[in-house]
Parts: sequence; C-alpha cells; structure tokens
Amino acid sequence: MRENRQHERAAAIIKVNYSSQGALKQDYAQNISRGGLFLATSSSFELGQEIVLHMHTSGLSAPIPVPGVVRWIGERGVPPVRGVGVQFALQEPEARAQVEGMIAALDAPEASLARKAGGALVYILDPNEFAAQMYAEGIERMARADEGRLEGPVAVRRFADVDALYAALERRRCDVLIIELRAKTLDGAAVIEELTERYHGELSIFAISRPFEGDRELALSAGATAFLNKPLQMRALFNTLALCARGEGG
Repeated sequence: MRENRQHERAAAIIKVNYSSQGALKQDYAQNISRGGLFLATSSSFELGQEIVLHMHTSGLSAPIPVPGVVRWIGERGVPPVRGVGVQFALQEPEARAQVEGMIAALDAPEASLARKAGGALVYILDPNEFAAQMYAEGIERMARADEGRLEGPVAVRRFADVDALYAALERRRCDVLIIELRAKTLDGAAVIEELTERYHGELSIFAISRPFEGDRELALSAGATAFLNKPLQMRALFNTLALCARGEGG
C-alpha cells in the first residue's frame, strides 16, 4: 500500500514499546519525522487503528509516550522490512516538545554531536578489522561534513577483542558501542546481554548484522538499543548516534 506523508523522514533507529492485541511488544522504528514514523513490526494492524508508542533513546530518564494512528501497512527498505507507518497525534505539550527535540537533533546531527561536552566517544567491537575501520572512518567523515568547521566532535576506538573492550569501558565508558552480532570468534548477543546487565541498560549498544532471519529479534532480546542491517546505511547510523549522544532534553 502506497504511503502518503507531508513531512520528510530522517533515517534513525529508535527502540519502541507498543501494545498489540493485548500484548506488550518491542521493536525498532527505522525513521521519523514531525508527522510520524515507520515501525518495523510483524504484528497485525488495521488502517486507522490507534496505537501508543513508547520511544526509547539513551539519555532520557523515561520513554516518550506518543499516541498515533496507523496510516500505512507494507514493506520498505533494503532488505525489505515489514511494518506500519504511524501518524503522530501529539496533543500533550511535553511529548510534542520531546519529539521536536529529536527532530532537531536529526536535522543537524553534526551540530548536535558538536554541542556535547567533551565530544562523543564511540567504541566498535568487530573481529573484522577492515569492516571496523570502514565504520570508524565513515562516522568520522560524517562528523566533519560541515565544511570542516567542526573540530573532533566524535572520537572512535576499534576493538577486535572482548577483554580489551571491557578494560576500555572500565577506564572510560563510551557514549555508544557498535558491536557485530554474529562472527566466528564473537557471540555478540552474549556480550550485549552481559553489558546490558552490568550497566543496567544505560549503555547505548548498536547491534549490526547481515539480514539473517531473526537477528532483529535476537538483538532486541539481548538488550540492544538499536539494530542495523548490513550493508550499513551510514546516515542512519550517524543520525542514531546523534540521538543517543544528545542526552536529556538535548
């Protein structure tokens, strides 16, 4: 079904809780605008159905409750992901202000990161050193996209070994950890579970994976803040980083 919308959406991965058929469920929104978002979900919805989304981003003391209406049902993205387009029904000033704050961060993610005191620190855990270097260079390049006027708003450190990552986290906690979900020498889901428990869910963790069936659900159940399919869309990764690093009310 074709989707009609008035506002351009920005790519970003946002964890969302919602209720479907009496059950509490969780998944990821894959983009957002002032008017609504695309929620990746295999749950059944009807056009016109009302829904309340509880959106999670790191740095917020509590999820943002946002009422909405299902306006579109279908698949989008590469690989195709089934989901629904939800139009926001923002009546509460506080929820509207919080959503507007998220949109403002996505409108200028480089500036949002540059305003963070001390800059943003990103760790990457991936045994594939070539892939880790590619992600790091992509993030750093996008952070300098504003004609070189931003001075080091993002620092990236790469790790191929879990123990080295743990030692680094003890010395200084990062703003975001990007971790390969599946590798021959790395059980990414187990690491995510351990770090989620150790840091009480306060550490932003982005799980990345080829589009194997069930990986999104695996990342969710392990506690990942966001899940991104390979090949990585760097804009979605960078925008999500800006959301997670902006903090409460940023």
